[in-house]
Amino acid sequence: ICQRSGVRLWINDHWKAAIEAGGCFGIHLGQEDLASCVDFGGLDEIRAAGLAFGVSTHSYSELAVALGVRPSYISLGPVFPTSSKDVKFYPQGLETVRQWKSLIPPEIPLVAIGGIGDANVAKVVRGAGADCAAVIGAVTKVDDVAAAVTDLNEAMC
Repeated sequence: ICQRSGVRLWINDHWKAAIEAGGCFGIHLGQEDLASCVDFGGLDEIRAAGLAFGVSTHSYSELAVALGVRPSYISLGPVFPTSSKDVKFYPQGLETVRQWKSLIPPEIPLVAIGGIGDANVAKVVRGAGADCAAVIGAVTKVDDVAAAVTDLNEAMC
């Protein structure tokens, strides 16, 4: 369905199932899933399958791990308080976005996630250095999803 519609399908955490199912564009791994993936040789499998993969980070040590596996992108979050997911990390804030951007090679995009509730907030995050913003509530808690997506896309340009 995604391929016919020109949509890139990303699978969160379940890297083996994503490879076996085929047709996915990429895989996103949290730190625990990344460790398991590395232990089982999954990074080589992901690369052999031609899939993009991103890695979540919440601390400098996690950033160091992410940089070591050369992902397609690195996410940082939560940037702001969020109610979409129960997270064990304090909000990172815009200064951490700026710091991450200075530490990540320019060919690896930085994705900001967490508490980015609308296009105005996305624009501020973009101004701090994020290449992309991952959102949930910004599109699930609005009446006009199409307009929200258009506004988000424009904010990130």
